[in-house]
Amino acid sequence: MDEACLTFPALDTLKEGYEVYVPVDAVGGTSLAAHDAALRRVEQAGAKLISVPQLFCELQRDWKRSETVPAFMNLFIETGGTAGIQFSYDKQD
Repeated sequence: MDEACLTFPALDTLKEGYEVYVPVDAVGGTSLAAHDAALRRVEQAGAKLISVPQLFCELQRDWKRSETVPAFMNLFIETGGTAGIQFSYDKQD
């Protein structure tokens, strides 16, 4: 997703009164400078910058929600990263 594909919908959505969360590690730009400028612009307008793992954790919220734990762990395994590696290893026991 480039900066225009992120910035314009995010600004419109904020204008409509919605909260906007941008997973910064799931978007890109035509250049690093353009990417950074787009993120700064939407944050300046009120969007919250977040990472994909942080988004997953906020959706799960609590380990007591046991019915969603398997799907939560699979998201990390499928998307990689250190948590995914650890969860994958833990499932092998």
